[in-house]
Amino acid sequence: MIDNSIKSLSDFIKNQISQGYTWNEISKLTLADLKLMDYVFEEKQTTIDKAFPFLF
Repeated sequence: MIDNSIKSLSDFIKNQISQGYTWNEISKLTLADLKLMDYVFEEKQTTIDKAFPFLF
């Protein structure tokens, strides 16, 4: 479990650096920042009638 968390964090850091962020910016992120980013970027799935209620 810890190994998976470390791998996920390492992948996240590598991804952010490849997108132009600096280590200084990444190292200042808090756990709350990471949770918010995870929530914002997670895949959201819904049914079409909930996404576009005006069509039905």
